[in-house]
Amino acid sequence: MEAKKYFQSNFLSFKDKLYRFAYFFMKNEDDAADVVQEVYLKVWDNRDKWDTLQNEEAWCMQVTKNLCLERKRKTKTIREHHTKMTVTKSDAHEKSPENISLWKDQMQMMHNILDKLSEKQKIVFVLREIEGLSYKEITEQLDIELNQVKTDLHRARKYLRAELSKINDHGISRYQSIM
Repeated sequence: MEAKKYFQSNFLSFKDKLYRFAYFFMKNEDDAADVVQEVYLKVWDNRDKWDTLQNEEAWCMQVTKNLCLERKRKTKTIREHHTKMTVTKSDAHEKSPENISLWKDQMQMMHNILDKLSEKQKIVFVLREIEGLSYKEITEQLDIELNQVKTDLHRARKYLRAELSKINDHGISRYQSIM
């Protein structure tokens, strides 16, 4: 099969997943798009190695993760994340401005909490809880042992529970003041 067609049929199908994964770490639409573009440039530049890949999607996720971490290390300052919520006509009646504002505040708090996790814990948490991957898929994509995946996920969940419990016990305003 011609390289261009192989690329389109085997790699482009998971561009949205790569974007969501990059967006979670970069917290900026443009940066996430840049990372995905870099991923696909790397994929194309390594087309002579495509036949050696066991799992193309896992390899692309690994490249995405590495590029995000590399960019974060270089910049050291991450732009503030502003969660955008699209309200469609069908659900506009259910979402009052108060509910939208509360939802945005809660999402911002959740992102602030997640930012305090180690990179490994954050990656495993995103893959499991946001992307919905199985433990086996995570071990394949990150090339780590199953026990490490379980440990990182357990620690991430435990930390999140503790932080959310603090918020529930002391209220949102107290939590925001310590951030």
